[in-house]
Amino acid sequence: MTKLTIKFLFIALISSLLISSCKRVEKQNQTNETIRVGVFDKNGDSPWCIIDAIEALQIDPNMEAEMVRASQIMSGELDNFDAIVFPGGSGRGETQSLGDAGMEKLVKMVKEQGKAVVGICAGAYIMTKTPDYPSLDLNGCEAIDIEHDHRGHALSKFSLTKEGKEIFPELKDRKISFCQYYEGPVLVPAKSGAKFIELATMLSDVHTVEGAPANMTNNRPFVVAAQVGKGRVASFVGHPECTPGMRWMLPRIVRWTCDRELVSYPKNVVRPDFFKNEIIYTKEINDLQSKYHKQLTGTRAEKLEGIEKVIELACWSSKKWIPGMLRDKDAMVRVKASWALIQLERTDAIPDLEVAVLTEKDKNVKIELEKNLKALKGILGTNS
Repeated sequence: MTKLTIKFLFIALISSLLISSCKRVEKQNQTNETIRVGVFDKNGDSPWCIIDAIEALQIDPNMEAEMVRASQIMSGELDNFDAIVFPGGSGRGETQSLGDAGMEKLVKMVKEQGKAVVGICAGAYIMTKTPDYPSLDLNGCEAIDIEHDHRGHALSKFSLTKEGKEIFPELKDRKISFCQYYEGPVLVPAKSGAKFIELATMLSDVHTVEGAPANMTNNRPFVVAAQVGKGRVASFVGHPECTPGMRWMLPRIVRWTCDRELVSYPKNVVRPDFFKNEIIYTKEINDLQSKYHKQLTGTRAEKLEGIEKVIELACWSSKKWIPGMLRDKDAMVRVKASWALIQLERTDAIPDLEVAVLTEKDKNVKIELEKNLKALKGILGTNS
């Protein structure tokens, strides 16, 4: 038997194990177990990526998510957690925060204790085995073309593989789905180490920054998973946790890495039709986004249009602007902003909307705000 044949048989075996170990998607709330998830904070970098991950995880009624630091990994405190999520931000910053000892301990936690790990964008970078890049060698991939890391952004197209449809059956009948991409790694199989299973393939060619080569991101792995020793790991090249309609993909993959039941999530968060087209953030699109961002501080008509357009164009930074509009002097703008929070699934703005309801003097506006507050809370796994 040739080495190549052995390699293919090994990959087929791993693929079979991944599929057979996927428990069918059960109805939400059928299980009572608590899944503790730590979202890594390398010391305050990219707070939005951390917030997005924590809020997305809370879609699952059985998940408790909180920020964790490298010191907690070293102290053994994270031994009591089921999974660790490394969010977007800076891959080098995250591994620098871990340090050599933290990186070694984390790898042992996966291989020997069966700790589950999920990486998003920068977090996917650090899970690779990439030459001259501080990485953990966990997901069986190597990142290439890192000299053009700042290649651009997109609401990217992706398609699921057969294995991906087992974990995300809600998307099994879709040829194309959409997810935010923000300069994530270009992945290829590592020359040695774990063997990964490709769960989804990126279909968008993103190279809007001068000097970035074409045909680098398309037809590359977009979501990958691997069995590493006793543990499971998964990596997202893009950002499902901040993509309206797709944020549920993060708690779902965490359940898979923890080998827990793959419970279903309600229709108010499983909304794959929310976006219908790819958006490559060219200069023209970026100029449009800037235009509509400026309208958020314009006249009433400009604000109302701006709110709709920043959602339509999948503006990355719209989440920063909308909550403040709950305090606009115009009642129509306040109501529109509360509606926008539901569309964007900005559950981190629940306290803002609660106060808006409390302080609203117009009876009819208060009714609308209360209705939207209930809907926003309904995105979480609990209405508390």
